[in-house]
Amino acid sequence: MEDMTLINHDVVLAIINDITRMQQNLEYMDDSVKGVSQLKNRIKSIYATLNSNQYDIPDLVGHSYHEGDNMIGTLELNPELPPNTNRIKRVIKPQVSYQGKLIQAAEVIIEYNE
Repeated sequence: MEDMTLINHDVVLAIINDITRMQQNLEYMDDSVKGVSQLKNRIKSIYATLNSNQYDIPDLVGHSYHEGDNMIGTLELNPELPPNTNRIKRVIKPQVSYQGKLIQAAEVIIEYNE
């Protein structure tokens, strides 16, 4: 097994962070716009390649946030949510693990209702 202290993940993390921003922008675009579905498919393919190389990038959007989760969260009040609930609304930087070890904590927007 490789010694993880010798691996520099900076380039991979930069690519993953850029892909995350592209993916979020694509979510606001209509699929009928030429090229949108192809870009979405390429992003899925890149994530699959990263996963096959032992990088894990979970999809956090829509999941509940729990105190103690290893992520940086910004809270936004959403009175339309049921009381005492929260969910991750947007991912600014995704959580990334390599060979099961966290190498980047997620930065997320958490919507909640008191």
